[in-house]
Amino acid sequence: MRPAVPLRQLALVFLKIGTFGFGGGAGMLALIRQEVVEKRRWLDDTELATAVAMGQMLPGPFVSNYAEYIGYRLAGIPGMIVSTLGLLFPGFVLILLLGIAYYRYGSLPLIQKAFTGIQPVVTGILAWATWTIGRTNVRSWRSALLALISALALLLGGDILLVVLGCGLLAILTTKKPARSSRTLLLLPLPYLITGSQTRPALPQLFRQAGELALVFFKMGTVIFGGGFAAIPFLQHEVVELRGWLTTREFIDAVALGQMTPGPVALMATFIGYRVLGIPGALIATLGTFLPSALMLFGLIKGYDKIRNNPLVRSFLAGVLPAVVGMLFASTVFIARSSFTGLISVITALLTLLLLLRFSVLQPVWLIIGGALLGLISP
Repeated sequence: MRPAVPLRQLALVFLKIGTFGFGGGAGMLALIRQEVVEKRRWLDDTELATAVAMGQMLPGPFVSNYAEYIGYRLAGIPGMIVSTLGLLFPGFVLILLLGIAYYRYGSLPLIQKAFTGIQPVVTGILAWATWTIGRTNVRSWRSALLALISALALLLGGDILLVVLGCGLLAILTTKKPARSSRTLLLLPLPYLITGSQTRPALPQLFRQAGELALVFFKMGTVIFGGGFAAIPFLQHEVVELRGWLTTREFIDAVALGQMTPGPVALMATFIGYRVLGIPGALIATLGTFLPSALMLFGLIKGYDKIRNNPLVRSFLAGVLPAVVGMLFASTVFIARSSFTGLISVITALLTLLLLLRFSVLQPVWLIIGGALLGLISP
């Protein structure tokens, strides 16, 4: 058994990864490998591959799942905590500061012009994410049908969690009867049942709103599979359409800021939490997003091989992941309706998509900066 890595050292390494890790899961995974495998030899490539496989089986952003597993392997529960905090802290602070600046100075004409230029770039980025995730997860007529059902359901105003769970259960029913021993997935609708209730206790408004915020983001962190981009359709449905916490424009800007900061894309939760309830809201939303996968990790570590090969789990994920592709497509359409204001905005979105497809090393943050500059010089 390897000796535990000192917590201070582990925290500093993941703080570095969280500071320089742009580009979402793939870009940050390369940094994790460089720091953890190549430089320090804390893990080998086989163990890192296990971290990736486990991270992708869990809901929530992939890269924070990787950090949780690696931290746990290297220094137990304290290691899991410090590695995750180190990874998230730089992006959390930066997007919080950007959120404060956005709501203080966002009404200035110059800032509004910059964000007007950014919005079609965000549409192109979402179209690219839809294509990239779809290429991996839509490979049969059945998965294509599930993606289509998911997209149509959301475009017609369906409930996003019912769509996710419905596609997962449909995949189970069309492959194999659930095993008696595999009942854990039946708990997945629980957060929906909790937050979906229309009967709320008569609490003061502040506490009620804090509780609602926590449950929305905990629900997202519990049932949204497919990485950080998969959170975008869920958040659009919950915070724009259902609750009106953000306008469509604010939401598109939140997606852009999530791309401009290091760390997981899902740190846009910090921005949304700040908009709803200030700095306490930012903390609540961030914790709600990343806590569920950490709690699930314990059970997964102990029975990883059994769970990974369980036909029920495999069938459920085979239905959920195409549904995520359909959700992303619907979200792209929703955002395009608001961001397309003329021919230039359509061309900007298409150019963004083509550049990301052509140059795999291109970081979306540079395209967002380009969109802001284009917005500033546009009449």
